[in-house]
Amino acid sequence: MKKIFILISLIVFGGLLANCDNNNGYDGEIKTIVVDAGGDIGNFNTTPIMTPSEANPFPYNTLETLAREWEALNPGYKIEINKTSSNGDRAILVPQLNNKTAPDITYQNGTVVNMDLGKDYYVALNDYLDKPNKYVEGNVAWKDLYIPEELAQNMASDGKYYTITLEKIPVGIMYNKEILAAAGVEEIPKTYAEFLQALSDIKTKTDKEAYTTTYTWYDIVLESTMFSDILTESDVLTVNGKIDTEEFVRAFDKGIWNPTLNALGANATLEGNRYYEYIKVTKMKTEYYPENWQSYDAHTNFVNGNLAMVEVTGREIRKLSINKNVDFEWGVMPYPDLTTETTEHAYAPSIRGVAGLATPWFITNSAVQKGTVEGAVDFLMFLTAPENNNRLIGDLKGGIPLNPDASTEIAPYLQDLLDIYTEDKEDVATNNRVYWGSVNSWAMLGYAYNTAFIKSLQDIDNGVKTPEEVAKSLAQTIKNTVQALKIENNYDETKW
Repeated sequence: MKKIFILISLIVFGGLLANCDNNNGYDGEIKTIVVDAGGDIGNFNTTPIMTPSEANPFPYNTLETLAREWEALNPGYKIEINKTSSNGDRAILVPQLNNKTAPDITYQNGTVVNMDLGKDYYVALNDYLDKPNKYVEGNVAWKDLYIPEELAQNMASDGKYYTITLEKIPVGIMYNKEILAAAGVEEIPKTYAEFLQALSDIKTKTDKEAYTTTYTWYDIVLESTMFSDILTESDVLTVNGKIDTEEFVRAFDKGIWNPTLNALGANATLEGNRYYEYIKVTKMKTEYYPENWQSYDAHTNFVNGNLAMVEVTGREIRKLSINKNVDFEWGVMPYPDLTTETTEHAYAPSIRGVAGLATPWFITNSAVQKGTVEGAVDFLMFLTAPENNNRLIGDLKGGIPLNPDASTEIAPYLQDLLDIYTEDKEDVATNNRVYWGSVNSWAMLGYAYNTAFIKSLQDIDNGVKTPEEVAKSLAQTIKNTVQALKIENNYDETKW
């Protein structure tokens, strides 16, 4: 019995020592911050094995490593990273948010934020963004780690920031060099007109499909280019190179941005209506989609050499770059610029190579209830500090860190997009370009309009509606949305 007692005492004492070690001698209450480590480019969850293989091509534990480093600096906290992410699944998250059982920090698509206003799901971060990030020497305000025009993408319609984004999202068009050569396309298209001609040549001169996509991000570039001339008159309430939600409402009220022009009666014509022209321009490229595009597997067909071009983000480039079935030379190009060769409404083109910020993480009402908000904020400050952020994002090999510099290691297949983005930023300074999404109504007017816009464009592709019908229905939807936003947010129109 004496031996058993001694053994138990040693085990208990050893556990206490280990606990002291793990908490750096901290003997107070340990607060646990639960993190859903989902992401836009790829999830940040720790992989079970750190050895690369076909089944596990991108082993990753950098978030876990950084969490342990942060804990060492903040011994009153413990970071618990969920083994898997809900990936923003609303069917999972909404019940958790209603019951205050969600992770303290959770990933979710940023477009949902306006839909959730007034529900007290998330912590507003404006005051924190105005404070220094203690992990960055000389930093005056955390928000200074971001380009203002890109940070503005995170602003909700009530003027508050509920998300912290962790990376820049590379975006462009991946192309098969052999198919382009066979079609006689000798140079990478630099303008939208050249792009459409290249698609036509591929369709008529080869037996391959020309182009498709799995999302509509190029349409954001087209809208920004076709409406960039209204920035000066519209970007006046929060001057940051982007028309935010209230500024869109104001611009609509003052007729600066007017998708409807005048009342659209039965005999009204849309010719000359710039919004209608925008809808038509977005559909120009879809004429070259595969006939069965609704069920067309773009990535498989690109890998098999049957598709010339496909829109991609860093996630897709990362995936396709390691596919052993790719036996042709490929490249990645930025979106071609829309010019007056295609439409008279082409103004300053959008920045290319990077589609702004990605991976929005929210601090939830669970953190409020548990008293972990300050710790969660501090952890996010730690992750966005350039030295740490370079590791967090660089090791995942699909995104671009918030503040890349000479020491940043990114995947080589992303370098061309980063280079063109860096080059384009100089053109923004001289007003020859605008930032990504500077004029993007279907991102700023809320989730319902976003859904209606995308569904309407798909209706055109499916032959359910004509561009004229879509333009008219969206014009009415915009009018209703603007009125709803005015009521919901109670804007101070005296400042308009």
